[in-house]
Amino acid sequence: MTGGYDECCAADLAAVAEGRDLSRESRAWLARVVAGAVRPNRDKPLWDLAHALAALARLTGARDGRDLVTLALDPWLARADRLEARFAGTGDAVDAHGPSLPDGETGWRTTWAGLARLLALAEFVLTAEELAQFAAVTGWLDDLAAAPDAEGAAALSRRLARHLAAYRHAHLPLAPLERRFRAILRFLDGRRAFTDDDILGFWRGQMREGERPGFRTIAEHFVTFEAASALLGGLAELAAPASLDAVEGWDERLDASLADLAAAEPAETLAALLAALPDGPKILTGAERDDLAEFLRLEPFHRTRPLTTLRAASFGRVQSGLANRLRRGGGGAGITERTACAEAETYPALAERIAALTAHLDRMLRIAAALRVPAEAEGLPPEARTALAAALVDIRRVRRAGFDDPDRLAAGFAAADAALLRLAEEAGRLARAVAGLARQRPLDAAFATDRDVFANAFAEAYAAEATA
Repeated sequence: MTGGYDECCAADLAAVAEGRDLSRESRAWLARVVAGAVRPNRDKPLWDLAHALAALARLTGARDGRDLVTLALDPWLARADRLEARFAGTGDAVDAHGPSLPDGETGWRTTWAGLARLLALAEFVLTAEELAQFAAVTGWLDDLAAAPDAEGAAALSRRLARHLAAYRHAHLPLAPLERRFRAILRFLDGRRAFTDDDILGFWRGQMREGERPGFRTIAEHFVTFEAASALLGGLAELAAPASLDAVEGWDERLDASLADLAAAEPAETLAALLAALPDGPKILTGAERDDLAEFLRLEPFHRTRPLTTLRAASFGRVQSGLANRLRRGGGGAGITERTACAEAETYPALAERIAALTAHLDRMLRIAAALRVPAEAEGLPPEARTALAAALVDIRRVRRAGFDDPDRLAAGFAAADAALLRLAEEAGRLARAVAGLARQRPLDAAFATDRDVFANAFAEAYAAEATA
């Protein structure tokens, strides 16, 4: 990953930058345009490019798109002084400072240096992805050459904007997240910090707008938003009109941060941990695995925002049930009953399940230690010997598949050690976070308040289906 884009994009940028011997400033500008980091309007450079090409078509009498392609790819025209020497005073589509094009009352114009940058962007659009879109872009230039006016330039700019948006989604890891981040930033009024109730408030707003996103999904969006905001030094800075050049080392920081962000994806981390557990012996039942996936899927919120974790586990399940019933067209409780959250699991009940999971994982850790370290090993303090011996005895009390086969048991726990340790640590952190929440806010009262909020949101969002 380089500067926030993949290897293909890096190669595309390097080919243009090196072929034209662009300055550091022009390279940074081109990278920002490709990444969409131009504020306040990311498509303004494409608007300028379309108008510049229209002006060049008028100046040169371009017959078709190939004539414009030849101009865009001419390495001799990569410098502002050469562009001025070639085109200054050659027609009505140029003034004392550079090319221009009539467009409304003010018209469009740029400098010779600006034209040099825009032609670098034109080369990028034409040659990116190993010329994959060369024919399509040339066809668009055919249309522009046939009508090199403001209307033709506007039509080309729209095509270029759609084209570059698709390119970003293919080659910039953060591009698919941008719409999501923008909505969250607008809701937070530019703040980076947020609370559990901000997450709930954002979800309620989306529900009122008819989107009906899952609460779990919205919470996951905030997980990613928080990670990206911290890693990139604040998304508010990226959303502001200020240039990325104002952020020292922005490209290197983005490069390293994207790798961290990808590695921090909560669902992938949890999936890897659970996948590391062997099928036998049955250290975790299927239900216990599902519970861990449910409680830890919003990592790190299970440590830092236990209320959101409880809300997702309780009411996220209710909303999933609603969605499944609507998809199947029937089955189970009716829509009205479901929207009332009558089957939502209470927060105290969830806390009990979390405590039980934590106790079970701690028990499995003691057994893992006993299988790895003999109780008679030298140098152990008496209390450790006692604990290891007790864990060995405890194995005989476990009524699960594989615990009656010593060889299989030892091999299974040896393979599961690392994952088991991490899962136990995270479950313990969740239990402590929930206990801390309970000391600040009684869980039964918090659940009653939230049930009213979620029930009202569900009733409003699913009113049509409830009365159908």
